[in-house]
Amino acid sequence: MAFRPLTRGERILLWSLGLCFVCMLGVAVGAVLYFSRDLPSMERLEMIEPALKTRILARDSSVVREFYEENRVFVPLDRIPLAARRAFLAVEDRHFYEHSGIDLRRLIFVAASNLFDLRGARGTSTITQQLSRDLFLTKEQTFARKIKEVLLSFKIERTYSKDEILEMYLNQIYFGEGTYGIEAASRKYFGKPVQELGLNQIALLAGLPKNPGGYNPFTNRERAVRRMQTVLGEMEEFGVVTKAERDSLKAGSLDIVTKVSEDQEFAGYFCEHIRQILEAKYGSRPIYREGYTVYTTLDARLQRAAERALEAQMLRLESEKRFAQTRAQYEKAAAGGEKVKAEYLQGALAAIDPRRGHILALIGGRNFRETQYNRALQAPRQPGSAFKPFLYVAALESGYSPSDILIDTPFVVELPNGDVWKPRNYDRKFHGAVSLREALSRSLNIPSVKLIQAIGPPTVINVAKRMGIKSRLQNVLSLALGTNEVTLLDLTAAYGCLAAEGLRAEPMAILRIEDRNGNTLEEYREYHEDVLGADVSYIITDMLTSVIDEVQGTGAAARAYGLDVPVAGKTGTTDEYTDAWFVGYTPEIVVGVWTGFDERKSMGSGMTGARAALPIWAEAMKAFYPTNRGPAFTVPDNIVEEIICGESGLLGTPYCPNVHREIFIGGSEPGRQCDIHRVSRYDLLDKEKDFRELDREASREKVVPR
Repeated sequence: MAFRPLTRGERILLWSLGLCFVCMLGVAVGAVLYFSRDLPSMERLEMIEPALKTRILARDSSVVREFYEENRVFVPLDRIPLAARRAFLAVEDRHFYEHSGIDLRRLIFVAASNLFDLRGARGTSTITQQLSRDLFLTKEQTFARKIKEVLLSFKIERTYSKDEILEMYLNQIYFGEGTYGIEAASRKYFGKPVQELGLNQIALLAGLPKNPGGYNPFTNRERAVRRMQTVLGEMEEFGVVTKAERDSLKAGSLDIVTKVSEDQEFAGYFCEHIRQILEAKYGSRPIYREGYTVYTTLDARLQRAAERALEAQMLRLESEKRFAQTRAQYEKAAAGGEKVKAEYLQGALAAIDPRRGHILALIGGRNFRETQYNRALQAPRQPGSAFKPFLYVAALESGYSPSDILIDTPFVVELPNGDVWKPRNYDRKFHGAVSLREALSRSLNIPSVKLIQAIGPPTVINVAKRMGIKSRLQNVLSLALGTNEVTLLDLTAAYGCLAAEGLRAEPMAILRIEDRNGNTLEEYREYHEDVLGADVSYIITDMLTSVIDEVQGTGAAARAYGLDVPVAGKTGTTDEYTDAWFVGYTPEIVVGVWTGFDERKSMGSGMTGARAALPIWAEAMKAFYPTNRGPAFTVPDNIVEEIICGESGLLGTPYCPNVHREIFIGGSEPGRQCDIHRVSRYDLLDKEKDFRELDREASREKVVPR
């Protein structure tokens, strides 16, 4: 078949059409190049990772705090129920798995609907377009932005699979209430993960992205319900639910949780301590974007109980003492716009697992929002008599025993500068001959100064450093009375050596850090070191039980609070009542409490460790032992018991008017009988009057069980 030659007009038309096509192609290519110049590269597209929040978890895996720019929890697509995925497709992009980023059928339909003013038309943006806009573009309604959105959608479709795009979309979109992604929204509105949602709850979430504020179920419940019903209709059209299911769900409850504002005060000081550790390790910005999961040692139940106990005690003391500023007065002034400094009474608490070093609770002050200064970690203060256990440990290691006698009489120390120092007891009295046990349980100062003078301050410093005191300690006799400053956490951890039979455990707050994909970035290991003999630790512990269990002990008030478990502890009070301490422990937990003002001013007469700090400690211990049952301290095999004369500290005789049982490290018990209440040679020849022999025979007798 022969073709006739084109006429001149036809050739001109053909050339014109070709030229127009080339021009249009050139314009299109130019437009693509022009609008593509600001778009992300393929390499960047391949590294898309949404900003995820870092979660701080307690040891029971409950969430304590979250750090984020966007409240988002990533969840893989296979953990999102199929019904939820299809619900979003029904509402947002029914041809998602069929198009290449742009839905031409939907575009033509919407254009026709707008042209003929038809109802029921949806928007033209596909899920891919919405994702490209949320990730890299703005929401401004301009032609340039729309072109960029289309171009970027094509690039995303070439880079990722459909399932990967849907996964990113469901983890990226905004649901209101500061939440991004379906998992965070599910937890915010329903208090449970997306896997546990019902169909009506899924429908509500699928309807939120169109207008998160308008359909917010917390503030616009009726509109939210209507939107849910609309989405259920679309889910029925798309085959997600049947008509019967839709009808049954129309009247269904949404089970929306009560909106609870984030408690920024709970465990605030502990969480800030964790944040600082993360910042030092990974930098500041990643904490709010990289989605770390930090597993910590915090006992959330104990932390809450301790916070309540501390604040309740602070309020009681403020009410009784009528300080110049109370916390209530400060908050009222601050709320009124006044620039006022927080100078109200403060307190701090640290609780540690003595064998593992795990920080179970940490309170650095009464309100983290009002003052971020962590008094448990950052505030060196004089511990007063709470330092004395280190002195008595050093004494035992130097050969002393609990029954050895110290003389509590007036005592003058000449200082290097020529001055004199006259130590005095808290009660301003002298008690004559007292045993080491009595001197510690009654917290007598003069016998303690004489003791440190005998063994030397360097010996005590060595013990304190071994047990975990990190602050600088001076080589002075007043060290025995706690005049050198320490931090609450260090002091509490050092007492843990006694609770753990001489084992020192370095305090730790983090167990493990995971990245956004669940990979372990770092796992923290416990550090242990044997620093004391178990026998020395037990004897000091037994002496410190006298602080609480004996009527004259400075911590005897602990039993009045209803605490019945075996415990040991020590009070601490500084001059002018500027600092009040109590540190006490069981084999499972050691708790330290400090109270005072930041400016080191007096809390008022009588504000001792037993009065100001011990009530907080007692409530914290009761919270740890809700059944009031706890383990006894383990007795080492080489501990022996003897009957001792209370006046001489030697083995008791039938003539000693005041005898008691005392424990010793085997071989260190007294080797002779009391030489104050003497016996005659005739008595010593009489077996029935040899009290030591009688005691030995009694100890050899078999106990007949009842």
